Amino acid sequence: MTYTYIIGPSHIYKDRIHMINSEIINNIYFKDCILDGYNGIPIWSNHILKSISDNYNKNYNICWIVSDYKFNNFNYPLILNIKNNENLFLNTKGCQGNVSKDFLEYNHIEVLGNHSLKVIDFIINKFPNIKLIFWCLYKRTKVNKNSSYPKHFWYDEIKKKYINNIIDIDLFTTPENFDLKTLDTGGHPNKDGYKLLDNMIKSTFY
Repeated sequence: MTYTYIIGPSHIYKDRIHMINSEIINNIYFKDCILDGYNGIPIWSNHILKSISDNYNKNYNICWIVSDYKFNNFNYPLILNIKNNENLFLNTKGCQGNVSKDFLEYNHIEVLGNHSLKVIDFIINKFPNIKLIFWCLYKRTKVNKNSSYPKHFWYDEIKKKYINNIIDIDLFTTPENFDLKTLDTGGHPNKDGYKLLDNMIKSTFY
């Protein structure tokens, strides 16, 4: 049996997936999957790197639901001072409500987004079979067509960049339909959203 390890933000945190507990218990959703979610975990969390490495070495399928660029955005001063990609990761798991209004301008997202892509590139290089789901980004820039994010960080651009590793949400739904499968502006899935996410995982790995 091959398990699929899925790491991500609050979308798969235990308090969120509680609404589909019976479906998980009865192997309707996420059969043979390990869901490992953390509230507000940033892309540059060292915990993500370590957890992916540990499960990759078990020969598990690996799926990373990539967080929003702005989670833990108060790390901006630290990230700004990183030189020569010496240490892309910070020792944090994030937390709920970890988005500071002080670091939400265009220039902040530019730095945080670029750093996030360096982290993703590093992880793909180290774990080439990993699959990525940009759920937050789809909600923020594909559903929300007025996103303030720089255009080169929008979902369609990121999809082209990671074409060999992405599980493309566009293949499974439309932006309008996706919006009906989320609970809020943060893109947290409702029951139909979890059904969609489960279908994406199954179609990719099984």
